[in-house]
Amino acid sequence: MTEATHSHAGHDHAGHDHAEDKKLSPVCEVSEAGPCKLKLRVEIAAARVKEEVDGKYRELNETMALPGFRKGHAPRAIMERKFGKALLEDLRFELVNRAFEEVREEKKLEPVAEPHIEIDKLVVEEGKAFAFEFTLEIRPKVELKNWEGVKVVKPPLAAEDKDVEAVLRGYQESKAELVPAEDGVAREHDQLTADFQLSEGGHAVDTAENTALFLDSEITFYNVPLPDFHKAVEGKKAGDVVDVPVKLPDDFPKKNHAGKDAVLKVTVKGLKRKKLPEIDAEFLKSFDMDTLDELKEDIRKKVLREKETHARAAMADQVVDAIVQENSFPLPEGLVISGAEEALRRMHLDLAMKGVGEEEIKKSVEEQKNQSKEGMEKALRIHFILEHIAAKEKIFVTEDQVEERIGQIATQYGKWPHEMKAYLEEQGLLAQLRRRMREELVREFLLSKAVIEEKAP
Repeated sequence: MTEATHSHAGHDHAGHDHAEDKKLSPVCEVSEAGPCKLKLRVEIAAARVKEEVDGKYRELNETMALPGFRKGHAPRAIMERKFGKALLEDLRFELVNRAFEEVREEKKLEPVAEPHIEIDKLVVEEGKAFAFEFTLEIRPKVELKNWEGVKVVKPPLAAEDKDVEAVLRGYQESKAELVPAEDGVAREHDQLTADFQLSEGGHAVDTAENTALFLDSEITFYNVPLPDFHKAVEGKKAGDVVDVPVKLPDDFPKKNHAGKDAVLKVTVKGLKRKKLPEIDAEFLKSFDMDTLDELKEDIRKKVLREKETHARAAMADQVVDAIVQENSFPLPEGLVISGAEEALRRMHLDLAMKGVGEEEIKKSVEEQKNQSKEGMEKALRIHFILEHIAAKEKIFVTEDQVEERIGQIATQYGKWPHEMKAYLEEQGLLAQLRRRMREELVREFLLSKAVIEEKAP
């Protein structure tokens, strides 16, 4: 809640339950301070402040024994000298938190971010009212028009022979076995076994022996993508040595080498290649099929279903874009700025992990600044519009639907559903999953209210 941190008075209020606290009943004046922004002045009456101060001293007296006094019998004046400053500092933090919660509830405020209150500048004085001011960004008021009957075009869908063949080859590759490469020459998608030595400034930094990896553009090294590594090794044979230049990431474990240009020496030891299985009776049986035509027909249906799913998602995007264009409303500026900054930080990190130089990163981030802000504005507008429609039309996600989705995700990752759920809870991602699922339902609802025009093939 605060910009300034607060220090604790060397004592603990364990056992003091604020749910049972008497209300502070602050007086609050609210005025508009801009789009989606309110200015609030909150004041707690002097008598209530005195009650809270007295209560704190009582509590302290009961829980702490001062030299020469039994618990609960220390004179107030001594306690004020010894603990007064720290006690009042602690109390101001508590008063601000509790008063804000009461005001939020009473005024039915919907903040989109924590208020900034400079607590260090506030002073609690016994016998005086305690007041503080702050600005608060709130959710925009959304009143939608022209969101039903949006016209969208559905493209013609067909599962072509090349789509079917690509899936069939994928099936074969999933059952392929690795055999020594007959020609002994490295090709893309081969499995390479090699010794690796990493050197920087002429000094060996790291080594790995008999390490196997597939030669493709997905190879990473200390989380840095090496999309061209496989090209450097292609055409090489066992015994050949290749030097591949790499840039060490800024978080490289050996700090004195971090961020520097290095060389990865690759000594080829062996090469294996995928041998695809024949499409015979045994292969077909593994898919519960009797003939190749049957398998192809099954693949065709799956490809068509997938294309239908993608087409519906694209049409939903068209509907949402049309609604966004029709409906303009002010957005919380702080939320736009913080979201855009977060996107730029992610971009900076991604580029750094790809080994891009600092100057190049700065230039890219600068170029992206305006687009990042525009992108964040659109994303927030979509978020508030979909939430508004979900609330208005009472669209929500059931726990059964959430459990079912967790089961699907668990299957993809080869985990048990309860393991996946525990992981999502641990990472704080369950609320995000529910929100995404709710937005999916809203998008489907909007599509049901749209006018869909089918394009002739």
